[in-house]
Amino acid sequence: MYLLYEEDGGFKAGTIITDNDSSLQVDSQHGKRVKVKAITVMLRFDAPNPTEFMDAAHAVRDDADTDFLWEVAGSEEFGFADLAREYFGHAPTPPEAAGILMRLHEAPMHFYKKGRGRYKPAPPESLAAAKA
Repeated sequence: MYLLYEEDGGFKAGTIITDNDSSLQVDSQHGKRVKVKAITVMLRFDAPNPTEFMDAAHAVRDDADTDFLWEVAGSEEFGFADLAREYFGHAPTPPEAAGILMRLHEAPMHFYKKGRGRYKPAPPESLAAAKA
């Protein structure tokens, strides 16, 4: 089993070695063994492997239109998987969900982070001022 986790303001993928209640031992996609707090785990998945997963997630991130995501998001707080489902029109694959998460994370002008994997769209006035 694999996972996507948040570390140092970015996202990394790895292979789960051991899974305890509060932490996991993980082999990162670069071969380093790390201890990951369970609270930083954003997504668990069975396939593809972490390197292919990150490549696919980055492709989704690069293709996702931030302005369109903002329009689709409405005005209430939401989870990244919910927005990914709305954006793609089907239950998102792990790389699709991760790609949307990465796009949201990299667009603080459009989306305010409200918690682990949760965001709120910026009000139209704030977004217009930020773009000016």
